[in-house]
Amino acid sequence: MQKLLATSLILFLISFFSLKAQTIEPEVASLYERHWEIETGIYRVLNDGKVGIIKSNGQIIVPCEYNQVWNLDDNGFFRVLKSGKAGVFHISGQIIIPAEYDQVWPFNDGLAKVLRHGKLGYFNKQGEQIVPCEYQQIWAFDNGRARVLRAGKIGYIDSNGNEIIPCEYQQIWSFDEGKARILKDGKVGYIDYMGNEIIPPMYSHIWEFEDGKAKALLEGQMVWINENGQPLDLPMPKNDYDEPSSTKVTTKGKNEKEVLIEDEDGNKTHIRILGGDIVVNEKGNDTYIEIGGKDRDRYRYRSRRFKGHYTGIEFGFNNYVTYNNSTSLPASDSYMELDAGKSNTWAINALQWSIGLDRRGNIGLVTGLGIEWNNYHFSNPIILTKDDDGYISYEEATRPLDKNKLVTTHLNVPLLMEFQIPTNRYRNSFYFSAGGIGGMRINSYNRIVYDDNDSPHKQKKKGSYNVQKFRYGAMVRMGYRAINLYGTYYFSTLFEENKGPELYPVSVGLSIYLDL
Repeated sequence: MQKLLATSLILFLISFFSLKAQTIEPEVASLYERHWEIETGIYRVLNDGKVGIIKSNGQIIVPCEYNQVWNLDDNGFFRVLKSGKAGVFHISGQIIIPAEYDQVWPFNDGLAKVLRHGKLGYFNKQGEQIVPCEYQQIWAFDNGRARVLRAGKIGYIDSNGNEIIPCEYQQIWSFDEGKARILKDGKVGYIDYMGNEIIPPMYSHIWEFEDGKAKALLEGQMVWINENGQPLDLPMPKNDYDEPSSTKVTTKGKNEKEVLIEDEDGNKTHIRILGGDIVVNEKGNDTYIEIGGKDRDRYRYRSRRFKGHYTGIEFGFNNYVTYNNSTSLPASDSYMELDAGKSNTWAINALQWSIGLDRRGNIGLVTGLGIEWNNYHFSNPIILTKDDDGYISYEEATRPLDKNKLVTTHLNVPLLMEFQIPTNRYRNSFYFSAGGIGGMRINSYNRIVYDDNDSPHKQKKKGSYNVQKFRYGAMVRMGYRAINLYGTYYFSTLFEENKGPELYPVSVGLSIYLDL
């Protein structure tokens, strides 16, 4: 029993003195106007309107000379702001990034992106600037490589800042099996993983490779090339179908007619109709074809006009993905993280036009006009802003937020190929459609609702926020009767190029078809 009491007393004394050691000493506290404990034994202090960070024993981590010092992050770093310029300190007191940059992003995979005079670069955790601030845009690193944009041209750098593919291309597509399509001076070619041009950019277009060869357009001529860009002596395929050049109807007898179809090569096709005539009747959306005389109902075939499914009301959820189709944003763009459950979209599709492509009316093209509202609810307490170069940036909210969202409004025009599988009537069809969709932004604003009673409680800031004026993407729809599901993926980024994060909008939802 005595041993247990002694052990308990020792543990109490250790806890007591440890706690006491973490409490700021009175003589240290007296040196500052105010102090706040932000971590155990770590204090934010204020003097003459300037902020710093100290330990409880008075050891200085960040000198008290900054306008703002953010909280300690998970990697042991403090971001600081001084005279409008950002930098980074380590908890050891070491300056990692001097406060000379317009913006500093948090560390991700050991690297922090910085912005200076409108150009981007990177620092490592040791405080070494491995990528100089000379790029208009740097995409996220993937397998130790990152796409970069300089003077409007694209290239690649490695994690040490070496430019492994020079910035001299208008576009570099994704690498596939060690090679990527490139665009240079308006011409298409291919490079390998190290930037060597395996097919010189000299073609107007190159189709997909199959069995080691591809069609290419060279100075207006179609040619075959191999995977090294060398021309192949192969014939180009002919059209699979030639239109007949003439059609002639002749009468053989009282109850016999013959249709003669002759093509330009002299080949003839005869269609003989016996015992009567052909009657085509149209009623509403249906077309009835009857063959025969008195017993014509015995040969009755039913056709109908095609009518697609687009008009109606839509509701769904929207989000955005990175260039490699991930919903996990890189650390540099983490302030744009969304509350997916609140980020919704709804639309009214008011007009529709249908073009049938087969006699049965089961296949056709659908287009129309709709208006769509997209709500992007941010999960972080930030306020969207623009920096001096017009790039989308943010400020941390100084008041608690109840709602913070970017709202966009677009006029949409789809062009879809629709396939219908009728059951017993048109309105009971299963249907599937896919194709493209384009949109024009007609409005955008940032809506902020504060979670306090201060005035103003609500704010609505109108502006483009660098959202693209026009967008284009792909849409799929499928359904039965009045209910259908839809999904969209936009190939154009949410923000203008080099004016915001590279994010591609996506949405899924439910549509109620209205036969207007």
